Amino acid sequence: MKTKFHVFAVVLLALILAACGGSSSSGSVQTGGSANVDDGGDGGDGGDGGTVTEPALLSSTRGGHLWAEYCATRGDNEVLPEDPRELMVDGVNAGKNVVFNLDWRSCESNVPQRPTTCGEYRTLWEKGRLVALGHGEPGTAHMFSGQGYEALDFADPTTYSGGGSYFTISAEDYNNVWQYWSGYVLAPAMPARPENFDELVAQRYGSPLGSTPNPYPLPGEDPNTTDGGSGQLPVGLTQLREPDGTWTGNIGVKLCSFCHDGEVISNSAPDMKEIWGGSGTIGDFTVAFRDFAAAGMNPGFGLLSGLITIAPNRGTGAIDQFQVGFLAFNGGTFEEYTNDKIWLSQAIGNIKSPPWWNMGHRVQKFHGAVLPMDSSRIDMAAYTPLLFAQFGDAEEVVSWVDESSYAFQIWAESLKAPEYPGTINQPLAEAGAVLFHAKNLWAASLNNPEPEPENAGNGSCASCHGVYSPRYANNTTYLDDPALAGIAANMIGTEYINTDPVYADAMQSLRNADGTPARGSENVPFLNCGLGDFAETEGNAPVIMAPPLYGIWASAPYLHNASVPNIWQLLSGNDSRPNIWVRDSAPAPEGMEGRVVMGFDTNFDRAYDQDKLGWKYTERDCVMDFLQTQPLLACNPVDPTLLTLQTLLGGIYSQVALLWNLPVDELSNLPFTDQQIENRKVYNTNIYSQGNQGHAFAAVLTDTERRAIIEYLKTL
Repeated sequence: MKTKFHVFAVVLLALILAACGGSSSSGSVQTGGSANVDDGGDGGDGGDGGTVTEPALLSSTRGGHLWAEYCATRGDNEVLPEDPRELMVDGVNAGKNVVFNLDWRSCESNVPQRPTTCGEYRTLWEKGRLVALGHGEPGTAHMFSGQGYEALDFADPTTYSGGGSYFTISAEDYNNVWQYWSGYVLAPAMPARPENFDELVAQRYGSPLGSTPNPYPLPGEDPNTTDGGSGQLPVGLTQLREPDGTWTGNIGVKLCSFCHDGEVISNSAPDMKEIWGGSGTIGDFTVAFRDFAAAGMNPGFGLLSGLITIAPNRGTGAIDQFQVGFLAFNGGTFEEYTNDKIWLSQAIGNIKSPPWWNMGHRVQKFHGAVLPMDSSRIDMAAYTPLLFAQFGDAEEVVSWVDESSYAFQIWAESLKAPEYPGTINQPLAEAGAVLFHAKNLWAASLNNPEPEPENAGNGSCASCHGVYSPRYANNTTYLDDPALAGIAANMIGTEYINTDPVYADAMQSLRNADGTPARGSENVPFLNCGLGDFAETEGNAPVIMAPPLYGIWASAPYLHNASVPNIWQLLSGNDSRPNIWVRDSAPAPEGMEGRVVMGFDTNFDRAYDQDKLGWKYTERDCVMDFLQTQPLLACNPVDPTLLTLQTLLGGIYSQVALLWNLPVDELSNLPFTDQQIENRKVYNTNIYSQGNQGHAFAAVLTDTERRAIIEYLKTL
């Protein structure tokens, strides 16, 4: 009887608040459901949200950019409409239910290339695609090498040019990396190159095999007589070609791919596989570099294979570490090496990459309101010719960056989040849409113990994360203009969000006591458009920016540091979250169990928790799983709330940033053995920068309300 009442209640709620429904969800729709929800009473939706009955409750653009949608059905001469983000000016949406406090800033270096027609847009988009993907195509970019195709000889300084690359591996050496896999080589059977070598490489490095050709030559093959070769590289690698199309047999690293690209496999969505720019959190380039250093005797890869820490865990890393940028990209400015902010500032630690499919709805680029979204040069940091940036012509380097970076931004902003491949309960999702946009989490009746922001809008999820439902996008109490739908631009003080403070504090450590930015920024061309709004807060107050939520189901784990496995826990408060955990790995091929390293399981049907919205995981015990948990160093075997040596190390990292980049507390994670590589999959929330606290104000939701909001998030 109770279940029938819940079904009736949710349908009635949908009819009253959603009018006729009139919508389609992004997955297959199930018409049954159960919800018993309350929008928070006095929180409401600003007074007239329920009176707007025409637009649908459920609909999603899945991110992307207006120009991509506009030009999809128009000719080259069509004039582009205004970018909706240009509406984000001081005072926009003042007094509305949704809070915007960040403005759009146009970067002058991009103005000469700014497209005005669909034809110009398509030209830039195609160039950006070549930079970003370009697998096996002449002119594609790769790690610290621009579009160079020649291998650099470290012993010959004359090769230190924009055309030489020190971060490549020959196909001959690549074919032999299996010889350095400890579990496989030490197995009883006589080792030989595995027949499923390509699949095992993709699993080991966390970089999927793409659905389009990305060839390399197998042993004995000539790439120029076999169309590049009959092997298939993972999406994080590419075989280099000369401008005339000649295959070189050298393999470069698409470094951005390791952090940003992911994979989802599902029987219900057979066309879904690699996920471009999706905050993949599955890659481990450190393991790849370990293998490349060993097989190719390359000290460049060796230096980045754990001896210098950039990413101590699989899937996360210090991607916003400005101190490294001050050193690497200062154009050889001598005074930069004495910059006190390089040495005496705070390490940012581990963070996850924001999904690219939300770039078209952001006005600031990184989690902490760091860099304007139009600051495209930073997108080429991983592809800029590193040695040339130090010893070559700085203007030539910047010219290549400008020529490539804005085109890349155009392409990346066009990406769409994947559709949810599971079943969606439409009435429950509609109820969730109402809750998401209208429930005041600080309504008096809820007695929320978490502090309410000074400007909380209507106190709903949408007040921070933006509006997605057409019903609310067309309601003037929510948005000044429906074109602002999907944009999230709310910068929040960390005293309200209460997530792990390291990242936000570290960004503020780059400012001087009077609030001025570190002097190093003036010598780094990637910072030509300013540092972002984090550098303008009063009293150097640390901040976090609420992100847009398109494709949120596909970007687990959550928070800026990937510390919370699923949305249910994110909406349930701190006590619901695991202390030490590891995401499930894909099963090893038959007969290879225990002999090979498998990546995180990306099979949606098997490894995704559709009720809680996140990938399945297993908790680890500090004592019983000591090989992976590092008792006393990274967890306390007596009481998880008691101190460990991490407290001492954290104090050091907060004062001397670059010490975090040394493997002081990550010896068990150095990728020398298969066990150590497995250890890199473990997420320990006791470690510096990896705390899982925060966003606890959502704990006032009931379980029924959480289920409804989760169902709604599936539609985005």
